[in-house]
Formats: sequence, structure tokens, C-alpha cells
Amino acid sequence: MNPQSTIRNPQSVALLATALLVAAIYFGSHRLTYFDPALLGYCLATVVACFATAYQVAAFWQRRAAAFYGWALVRALRQPRQLAAVMRAAGRDLVAQRFIARRGRLRWLAHMLLAWGTLAGFAVTLPLVWGWLHFEPVGDHGYRAIALSLSTPQFATDGAIAWLIFHALDLAAVAVTLGASYFLAARVRIRRHPGVGGGFHLAPLLLLLAVALSGLALPVAGDIGHRTFRLAALAHEATVIALLAALPYGKLIHLFIRPLHLGAQLVRASAAPVCCPRCGAAMAPAAQMHAIEDLLTTHGFHFAGHQQQCPPCRRKQLASVHTQLLGAHFQPQQMTRRLALEKAA
Repeated sequence: MNPQSTIRNPQSVALLATALLVAAIYFGSHRLTYFDPALLGYCLATVVACFATAYQVAAFWQRRAAAFYGWALVRALRQPRQLAAVMRAAGRDLVAQRFIARRGRLRWLAHMLLAWGTLAGFAVTLPLVWGWLHFEPVGDHGYRAIALSLSTPQFATDGAIAWLIFHALDLAAVAVTLGASYFLAARVRIRRHPGVGGGFHLAPLLLLLAVALSGLALPVAGDIGHRTFRLAALAHEATVIALLAALPYGKLIHLFIRPLHLGAQLVRASAAPVCCPRCGAAMAPAAQMHAIEDLLTTHGFHFAGHQQQCPPCRRKQLASVHTQLLGAHFQPQQMTRRLALEKAA
């Protein structure tokens, strides 16, 4: 397997993923027996988001540079030692997100609340929207969850398990609110830095915060009256649909792109790096370097071996050429003797 053998048609991947989701909704809800028509708007939004997200992710993963790491992950599935390394890296980087902890403990905690609160919210909401999960009463003081037509053990309505189940979305919303508020406040503090206040960074946080706060407002609106609850429910549905519509085109798409980093770690660990011929600095593995050279050559770029040098050496060489051609002092220590004499005269 190699990057050249990837499918070049992300539309087919998106159509297949959407068709599988629609079939899963139909059969998973027992042929729509447990599908709630009141949640139709949410359901349609998830189907549209599935198509757009699958298209974007497939297009990204099929780029030759990304496919290079993707195939490294695929090959690791057939090698127990590499598979174990991938699982350890996934636990470290995707589950515990320790790479963020190096930037600050409070930042790590906020990101964990935001990430896992969002995932928990989707994990509870999507099965309900798709009709995969519903609850049935058992006697006068018990309930049983039915997931994909499979019964689970019953639980008492006044117990701790029932409280956690029925308040799972509230707990997830509180976690998202805390995490999103932290990052919004952090961006306000450094708002004068370039790009910090851009919509690409702020829109996902504002959408997540709107979804969480509107969800937390539903019980309060229900206590006020039916009309108020109806308006709050419509507002919450609108924010959720907006979030799903923005998912494939915003910063949240990194949830599906981040696993490529596991392939990058495999590539770096499986081969010795190429060294810069000028300074001896270690760079990328040879296989990755060759893949980049092939990609550049395919697009008509020829650098006469300059891409084999490390970035600092390339910058120094470029500065030396500018110095010789223009007489500018980009890098005075590498000026030729002739230019130095002309400056002294």
C-alpha cells in the first residue's frame, strides 16, 4: 500500500458514509419504530453534516502528504508491535492530551473539559436523535434503557445511576461552558495579537457556548411555562444545527484530522532521519523526504537538491544569494570580499 493508491474521489466516500448512516438510523431505530418525529430537524442536520464532514476528511486524508501518514497507520494494524505503539500514543495524545499539558495545567484542564464535554454531549444526543436509545418504565420506580433493541439492566428512578443518566447532558454542558469560557477569556486577553480574534478561532467557541447555555436553559424554561419552553427548545435546536453545519468547515474538523499525527509518530520512529549535508541537523525520514520530492516534482517544482537541506541552511543560502545579487546586507558575515571593499570605499 502506498499514497499513490488512494481513492481520488472524496464524493464517493461522502456518499457511502451518508448512505451507511441513513441505513443505520433506519435499522437501528427498529425501522423507525423508536424514532421521535420531534427530533427530525436534528436528524436531518446530522445527515447533512455527515456528508460534508466525510467529504472534507476524505479530501484531506487523500492528499499525498497526509496519505503518507494514513497508510502508516493502516500498516500498523498488521504489526502487533507497531499497533501497541499506536495505542499508547493514542492514549497519550488523543485521550489524555498530554501535549497540551506542556503549555499549562489550567489550559490542559480547560481543553479536557471542552473536548470531553463536547464528545459526551454528542455521545448522548446522537443515539437519542437517531432512535438508537430510548427508556422504558419497569414497575413504578424503575427504568430500563433500550440501546439498538438490546435491553440493559434496570435502575431505580431515585438512585445515583438514574441521576447521572438523566443529567448527563447537563454535566456535559457545564463542562463545555467552563472550557469555552476559559478559551474565550484567554483570547480576549491577547486580542491584539495577529489572528487571535479571527472568526476561525472564535466562531467554534461561541457556537459551543451557545449550544451549552441554551441546553442548560431548557429546564428553567420548562418551569416558566410551555410557551417559554417551546421558544427555548427552538433556540437550542437552531444552535445545534448551526454547530453541525459549521463542523466540516471550521476548527472543530481537527477532531478527525488529529489521528494523522499518530502516523507521523510511526514514520519518525521507524526510520533514521535524513541529515542536512551542510550542518548535519536531523530532518525527516528518507521515505517522507522522497514522498515530498515526488509531490513537488509532480507539480512542476524543481529545487536542484535544495530541499535536502534544513530550513536554517536554506535561509542562509538564500540570504547569501541576495547579498551577492543585490548588494544588500541580509547577512553581513557572508558578504563577499569585493562587496566589503566597495562598502569601505
